[in-house]
Amino acid sequence: MINVNKKNKVKNKVFEFLTIFSMVFGLVIGNGIYLKNSNEPGGVLGEAGQNPYIAIFVWVFIGVMCTLMMITFIEASSAAEGNEDHSTVQSWAKKFINNRCASLFSILYICMYMPVLLSLASLFSIEIIFESVDDFFSISSKWGLVKFTVTKIILSMLLLIFFQLLNIYTYTPSKFIQTFLTFVKFIPLFVAIVGSFSVFAIDGPNKNNSFNPVEKHYSSWKPTTLLATSMPVLFAFDGFVYAATLRKDCENKKVVAPAMLSAILAVTVFYIVVTVSIFISREDGNIFNLFDEIFRGNIYFVLLFKIIIAITMLTILNGYSTLMPRTINSAIDEKLIAINFKSNAFKKGGYLGFTITSIIFVVFVSSSLALTGNRESELSAFYISNYSSNSTVIFAFTSYLLVMIFVLINKKTKKVRVDSIRGSFIIGIISSVMLFIVLGYAYYDFLINKFINKSYEDPALLILFSLLIGLIWFINEIILSKNNIEENDFYLRLNPKNWHKYNKQIALTNYVKKKGKKNEIRNIKKSL
Repeated sequence: MINVNKKNKVKNKVFEFLTIFSMVFGLVIGNGIYLKNSNEPGGVLGEAGQNPYIAIFVWVFIGVMCTLMMITFIEASSAAEGNEDHSTVQSWAKKFINNRCASLFSILYICMYMPVLLSLASLFSIEIIFESVDDFFSISSKWGLVKFTVTKIILSMLLLIFFQLLNIYTYTPSKFIQTFLTFVKFIPLFVAIVGSFSVFAIDGPNKNNSFNPVEKHYSSWKPTTLLATSMPVLFAFDGFVYAATLRKDCENKKVVAPAMLSAILAVTVFYIVVTVSIFISREDGNIFNLFDEIFRGNIYFVLLFKIIIAITMLTILNGYSTLMPRTINSAIDEKLIAINFKSNAFKKGGYLGFTITSIIFVVFVSSSLALTGNRESELSAFYISNYSSNSTVIFAFTSYLLVMIFVLINKKTKKVRVDSIRGSFIIGIISSVMLFIVLGYAYYDFLINKFINKSYEDPALLILFSLLIGLIWFINEIILSKNNIEENDFYLRLNPKNWHKYNKQIALTNYVKKKGKKNEIRNIKKSL
């Protein structure tokens, strides 16, 4: 529970509002604007074919889409009736879709989505610091690339361990870290905005930038270009729904909706302003190189602001470390995963998340080193984590789309009671169609277009993750079914004899008899 001041209800509401606002802002503003806004392949400007107007249009388009989506998720979060009710994507899936879909989403978020983003955040935070220091002091050449890379891996792992343990054993420090660093995060971004416009004013309109490149080779406004540009922008916006998980910890439930909506609006406006400011000062769209432009060779100021960025990136690490144990315990409480902790559920859930994340981290780092180790000049522990982020975004927004569709269906069926928002049905249809088009192209691009272009990393990871999540979900469903066979007949339906003519009562009776005989044999063997 978020600590409240019962004597001052206004102060308490403001504090809870800021906690949720900072969670949304902290989770969303971060990796995306730093990782995905450049003119490199996979970056916003790169996918836009160096056309800054397309890039800005897509930032606006996705920002509007996510704001409209938030209306639907605010309605979904209102379905949580009491303090014990959770507001997570899987709990929404359970209420509006069914248990098996909710179980699948639980496996997705616990075993892939959150561990991948936690690994990415820890690696990227250290990567920023070391690469920034290396640019000025060439420590990689002094230490050797292997020692340089190993040091980054060790520090990233320690950072990952620290934040996960912090959020297992306490909540207050994490809460203040998130709120404080969210506002600190504004510092380099405001400097980037003010500094870039100052550089533009000083150097004049003839300066080479994204709008006035050395070689004008803009891509035309093709639908495929617009949709391809949407993918890195989606990554930048991902995470905006997860602050709803804090609803259970809020004394004032009514602050959740306005905090979430105002935060995503603020994120959208901020992203657009930052993007424009980068484009008017840099041709490459890279915010890190922008500081070199602003401070004109003052290495200490440049280094300072890059380190501040690295520190504020910890909001991603801290945010998802906070959400991981809550997501696991939500899945356990709602009987979506075949695990049950009889005591110390939160801590044990935290340690389960810690174990899964550590495994993902080790596998990703090892795979990255194996794939890049034969080219020592490009040795990287970050390689697989960076590519994996694309798959996580596709899966995450697919789950959002499914929940949105069934929230809209619920308006007709009235299966779940929600606080209806005026105009939300039309808004939900519009945002669902927008997201469906974007995701449709994403799956085409990953599973067909990239194979044709012999770019195998993204499709390989998407397929691998799909198979692993499907396998874990399948095993989880079998165990859940065996534990509650009368209500969950998934295991019975796997029997080939039940594929064509299935009578649940007969199948259940046969199963109980067979299980009873096995128990009798087991008891006889024990008595001998």
